[in-house]
Amino acid sequence: MSRFKRSAHVAFLIVAGLAFASFNSGATMSDESEKAAAITSRPSVDEARQRAKLLHGMIHDTLQIVHSRYFREDDGLPIPAAVFKQVFQWVDERDGVELHWLAVDTRAMNIDHKPRNEFEKEAVKVLVSGKEEHERAEDGVYRHVGVVTLGADCLKCHLPGRSSNKSRQAGLVITIPIEKN
Repeated sequence: MSRFKRSAHVAFLIVAGLAFASFNSGATMSDESEKAAAITSRPSVDEARQRAKLLHGMIHDTLQIVHSRYFREDDGLPIPAAVFKQVFQWVDERDGVELHWLAVDTRAMNIDHKPRNEFEKEAVKVLVSGKEEHERAEDGVYRHVGVVTLGADCLKCHLPGRSSNKSRQAGLVITIPIEKN
């Protein structure tokens, strides 16, 4: 497959995956006031939990497929996880939902992937212990961290010099504003 076609497929998969995870239930926003209303409309904790799990699953699965089927180190394409940085920015701007990667049991590939606060430090401990997710809801914010599997292809960069191809993990942090009680 040509470099252009591979890039087009990667872009398509990311866009298609995020279309399924849309927080606006398919509604189109015709002006800035509608967008602002969507961002300021805050879900309950249960609704935020469901949205976070759906979004986590879509991003995790899309990352795995794109990385394994389309990314080749020698093609000069950006790393799929790095492509999501732009996607995360758009989701934040459009929906007011913050997303970022979290280093768990391998080295951080970017300083932005280190734990940023006590919740994220706690999440790393929880995920290292074998749990799949960690969450907290307080002060009008729901935070969810779910495991992102790092397979053998990922470990070439995340854990060079390893003695095993055993999968490791990173995390995906999702922060959703919620209604205050």
